[in-house]
Amino acid sequence: MSFRSNKSLAVVVAVAGSLLVVCTLLWLLWLRDVRNDRKHIVNVNTATPVFVGNGGEGGCHGTQLTTVERGAKLPVRRIAYLKDCAAIDVVLPDGRKGYVVLGIGDVSVNPPLPTI
Repeated sequence: MSFRSNKSLAVVVAVAGSLLVVCTLLWLLWLRDVRNDRKHIVNVNTATPVFVGNGGEGGCHGTQLTTVERGAKLPVRRIAYLKDCAAIDVVLPDGRKGYVVLGIGDVSVNPPLPTI
């Protein structure tokens, strides 16, 4: 191999290594965010609709899956902060998955969500 091809190979390896480090860092930050979201519990204060799918795709107004009654505690899977609302992906007691929209129905989140 010539000096020129060794230099080109070194540049390619350096760029690939840098991209790998950046992508790994972004993946770890995303994983930490998901882990922090799953520490929350949604407490239902009055009958509240649960919508089909996940909040990131369904948005602030979706197709209703069911209504959850007062007193239910739903584990959080993911929190999506959208332009007009916050949508919280939850798991229902029967195992189905859906999402609640803050402001539709009456729920509280523990520990509380950060305020802006």
